Amino acid sequence: MARFLQLSDLHLVPKGKLASDVLDTGAILTAAIDRLIEKKDHLAPLDAVLVTGDISDDGSPESYALARTQLERVGLPLFVVPGNHDSREPFREAFSNLSSMPKEGFIDWAETVEDTRIIGLDTLVEGQGAGLLRQESLKFLAAELSRAMNSAVIIMLHHPPIRTGIQFMDGIGLENPDDFAQILEQTNADVSVLAGHVHGVHHGRIGGYSVLTAPAVCSGFVLDRRKHAPIGFFSGPTGCAVLETGPQGNWSVVPLDPAEGPFPF
Repeated sequence: MARFLQLSDLHLVPKGKLASDVLDTGAILTAAIDRLIEKKDHLAPLDAVLVTGDISDDGSPESYALARTQLERVGLPLFVVPGNHDSREPFREAFSNLSSMPKEGFIDWAETVEDTRIIGLDTLVEGQGAGLLRQESLKFLAAELSRAMNSAVIIMLHHPPIRTGIQFMDGIGLENPDDFAQILEQTNADVSVLAGHVHGVHHGRIGGYSVLTAPAVCSGFVLDRRKHAPIGFFSGPTGCAVLETGPQGNWSVVPLDPAEGPFPF
């Protein structure tokens, strides 16, 4: 059994700038980390932090430096995958201190924490919003799962391999979920798939396994299934999640928006 903190969609920009000319994502992340440090005893024990992409909003080295400064405050091992707003080489350089970070090529990696194998997959296609698992990544995943047998496995990727009903996000989702599903159908491992991208909590299944999308740290997207629903984001709800692996494992959302309480019943 292992327990992980999942963060997603930080969308950081250089200090002094605003993401989408609206959000001071640096201040938002700093406040979120402050809150998580305050709550650390509530969530403990935690074994690592998993960040499922869009660490940066503009792919700038400055934004990644801000991310590292704040994420390292948590004081836990860190595992990261890129999202569609990230830039692969600045991302790689910023997190080159991590043992999981490949020195070249796609940012696919696998590491073991306690009894859990974590597999990170790179779905970034630079210059577009939608994601793709290339053949190299699919072969890497298949090889890792073939060795996993019945053990606990977390697969991290930015683009969820499910539809959410948010049309403007489904239009820039993972382009080849069927290829992903075919590989999952061949494994007996206890797999959980963690994703981000959609700035909200969605649960689905692929290849017989659960897909869980974490809320974003910086903003929220509202579920609106209307054909001509407005495209845009809200300041919240924001949050993160905690995943516990193992036979009695669970995945729980941790709100990050300020709230008063607790009040007695």
